[in-house]
Amino acid sequence: MKMKRYTSQTTLLRGGTLVTPDGVLQADLLIQGEQIRGIGRDLPLAPDTVVIDAGGLLVFPGVIDAHVHIALDTGIYQTPDDWFIGTRAAACGGVTTVVDFATQFPGQTLREAVEARLAEAKDAGVDYAFHVMVTDLPPGREEELAVLRDLGTPSVKLYTTYRPNYYADDATILRLMETAARLGILPLVHCENDALVTAQTGALVDAGKTGWRYHAQARPALAEVEAIRRVLFLAAAASCPVHIVHCSTARSVEEVVRARQAGQPVTCETCPQYLLLDDSVYEGPEPWRYILQPPLRAPGEPQALWDLVARGAV
Repeated sequence: MKMKRYTSQTTLLRGGTLVTPDGVLQADLLIQGEQIRGIGRDLPLAPDTVVIDAGGLLVFPGVIDAHVHIALDTGIYQTPDDWFIGTRAAACGGVTTVVDFATQFPGQTLREAVEARLAEAKDAGVDYAFHVMVTDLPPGREEELAVLRDLGTPSVKLYTTYRPNYYADDATILRLMETAARLGILPLVHCENDALVTAQTGALVDAGKTGWRYHAQARPALAEVEAIRRVLFLAAAASCPVHIVHCSTARSVEEVVRARQAGQPVTCETCPQYLLLDDSVYEGPEPWRYILQPPLRAPGEPQALWDLVARGAV
């Protein structure tokens, strides 16, 4: 959804280092309203042009963050940010469009879920869109997915874990993927094998290993990689494009690469935390700061993921 604009002002960013799809260059950038009007040196300027010295600075296009959780309500807890704070924090980091999630709570239709989230986003300070987290679409209601295109939200998120709130079993995932493929809806999938995570968590609890430092052990890379392989198989059976979210390990991305090389329409993402941190932080003084799912991985994983990013695999 596009935010209301308040200016058609002409601005020149002078002497910056411009980052473009074709490379990096030193140049001036002329902007009018929301459109780039010129790139170069000694550009002709109107008298009322606002000139900003960008010397020594990187100049990026506005970033689109396609996986954002603002004021996330899990049904158990809610994160403390809101749309006013979260989107302005995004803008401070150069993010001008966020794609958040509209969660379907039990008893809601998909339309009701989107409309409720729209009402919450009224204080947004940047452009925004939604993926829809489908949690309550039993057999016979699959055609409800069609409304998402009309609402401008043609993507859904599914989970192979998080019982009982979000979890979808294999039959549900296949059923929804078959309908999504026919309707042109893109599924995004959080991939962790729920049975493996449950068993490993139980074993740690039985051993008295319940501290923050054991978080990564409770959700091993094996659980992520297996679930990705299974989801890719289901997507292929349904002839459905699929996007795998937040890959935390190179092996996860390699599964996606193999499927793509076989002709399957699949994409994936990783996240800054997996590129910059590893599981050694769980042995540090503040392990609770790094609790996320999937968890951080072994020390070699960040560089392996960077290599895959550089290859264009992610």
